[in-house]
Amino acid sequence: MTATSSTRLAEQERADDVATAQRLRGSASEIRPEIQALRAVAVLLVLAYHVAPARLPGGYIGVDVFFVISGFLITAHIVKPLRRGTFTFRGFYARRAVRLLPASLLVLAFTLAVTLAVVPQSRWPQFGQQIAASALYVENWLLAGNATDYSAPAANVSPVQHFWSLSAEEQFYLVWPALLLLGLLVSRRTRSWRLAFAAVLVPLALVSLAWSVYRTAQEPSAAYFVTTTRAWEFAAGGLTWLVADRLGLLPRDRRALASWAGLAVIGACALLFSARTPFPGWVAGIPVVAAAAVLAAGLPETRWGPARIMRWRPVQVVGDMSYSLYLWHWPLIVLLPYVVSQASGARGRVAAVALAFPLAYLTRRYVEVPLMERYRPGSGSAHVRPGVIGVAVACAMALVAVPALAADRTVEHRREQAWAELDARVAAAGDCFGAAALDADCAPGGDVVPDPVIADLDDFGILNRGCQVRSTTTEARTCTFGDPSGATSVALVGDSHAAQWAPALDLVGEERGWKVTTYLRSGCPVTQTRPAGRGTSNEACGVWERNVLRALAEGDFDVVVTSALAGTVYTEDPSGVQGFTDAWAPLLEAGSQVVAIRDNPDPTHAGIPSTPVCVEERGPLGCGTDPGRSLRADPLVEAVSQTPGADLVDLTDRFCVEDTCPAVIGDVLVYHQAQHVTTTYMRSLAPSLGAALDEVLD
Repeated sequence: MTATSSTRLAEQERADDVATAQRLRGSASEIRPEIQALRAVAVLLVLAYHVAPARLPGGYIGVDVFFVISGFLITAHIVKPLRRGTFTFRGFYARRAVRLLPASLLVLAFTLAVTLAVVPQSRWPQFGQQIAASALYVENWLLAGNATDYSAPAANVSPVQHFWSLSAEEQFYLVWPALLLLGLLVSRRTRSWRLAFAAVLVPLALVSLAWSVYRTAQEPSAAYFVTTTRAWEFAAGGLTWLVADRLGLLPRDRRALASWAGLAVIGACALLFSARTPFPGWVAGIPVVAAAAVLAAGLPETRWGPARIMRWRPVQVVGDMSYSLYLWHWPLIVLLPYVVSQASGARGRVAAVALAFPLAYLTRRYVEVPLMERYRPGSGSAHVRPGVIGVAVACAMALVAVPALAADRTVEHRREQAWAELDARVAAAGDCFGAAALDADCAPGGDVVPDPVIADLDDFGILNRGCQVRSTTTEARTCTFGDPSGATSVALVGDSHAAQWAPALDLVGEERGWKVTTYLRSGCPVTQTRPAGRGTSNEACGVWERNVLRALAEGDFDVVVTSALAGTVYTEDPSGVQGFTDAWAPLLEAGSQVVAIRDNPDPTHAGIPSTPVCVEERGPLGCGTDPGRSLRADPLVEAVSQTPGADLVDLTDRFCVEDTCPAVIGDVLVYHQAQHVTTTYMRSLAPSLGAALDEVLD
């Protein structure tokens, strides 16, 4: 190659790089292949995570990638007209509404209709509340208030739980124009408009990031959803746009390397992050910076760069319909098993995602694109657009939210009747009610109580608020049951699986003259080995346990009764046995008798995520589980065998009969959700528990 040709090639490459920089600085509405490709990566990560979370445990970072893209594009949409003097709040919000709301409200309306048609009424109140919250774009705050764990496969998971991220984006759109307007005011006093806008975005990003780190350590479940802990991710996208055209002047090989590196880091995070990763916090900065690198790199044209893959038609198609694909996939995953019982499990999730693709395509073609084309800037309807769109959006949101909230009222009358029937049946309990039916020749003779619509409320933790502490509480709070003036002092200690025995122990204490004092905390067995957990909540668990063990050692208790979720994972001792033996030793030395109650069967481990829903769908006889699958190995059993002086109470025969563990025994619903036992069935176990305690106590 001659020197002249080399010079021409260098000049051509320089011209191409300048064109790239101009494109990066160009119209915010221009379709950029690298952004569409990054959208495709983000949505495919989320879909893969929801289909097979064990295979891609960190796939949830796709949402963080979306946040960076949104910050990048929306900052461009606002700053450019601000600098030209053509920006209007009404026009901006109208365009955002046309772009996002029709498709989302369509999916919400579909979800509500299917819920009312096929979902058991016991799920209507929760589903209805979340559909309404999603229609009003406050779903993230509702989930945060409920302390929902996004990565936990809950039995009552909502079909619109994924709307939390859309709610956060809409809230971001509400405040972002005002913040950038402040940047415009600053720019009039500076020489550089970039520095002016950065002067607004950088402090916001730093404050939000610091808040995110703090909240993730304190309350990880709430921190995951709230807008204030995510604002820095949008700001990161905005800051990337401010410098993208400057970075576009860098040599294309460097930009290609940055693009590949960003994609590789995103993939590594999806593989290496998990439910145990403290998130969002500072850890979220890794995929956020990686996504920003891909955006800043643009589309470098090199032989070994990612441009060819990014431009590949299937990648662009997925990127084009990523929004609709995100909207559709999760309602289908949750609702399809209600329509087709065989659609549960991994195969059902795959089928749901496969169905989401054609629905997303149709939504993109016939809803998103036509409306965007009709109401694009400069169209003939521009002069009426904001007002018309505002009224239409308000009406559409009301048409979804009002019926969704009415679903709760529809069930309210049934709830009232259910509580009255429960009270009457408990008052008239005989030899065929609850656990007593196991010792009598009884046939099912009445409706199931508690009715599935109130089953989740038939819980000791709800009926006795404050007795079972949670979150970051470290105080060894107590409640008293049984006979308050009884001569025998009994302590009930442990997590929610210990707490559920309180109603039975209360009746036993009344009958035998025992004063029962409770020390109960959600997710926190009383042991010397830490349960696996995230952030300060787990640290608080350890402090609470030490306070409880100190109170027990000083409390002169005759008996300490404990139980724990058999499926708890421990960080130091995988079996969990040694932690219990170490915790019991000082109690035994202090003269207390330690009695451990073996944990009850776990229907979720046998494939029944929600017993009330199952009973409402299949009837009382259709939801029993195989003892081999639902009875999990309990470290308390082994701990008792290794601890001289400790005793075991095993009431498995009150939950399982021969080759099945019924969902309903003596017309009483055994579980109110997951593997927690209803208060009603626990109270029916009082005679069995009392007899078992009599056998082991001195």
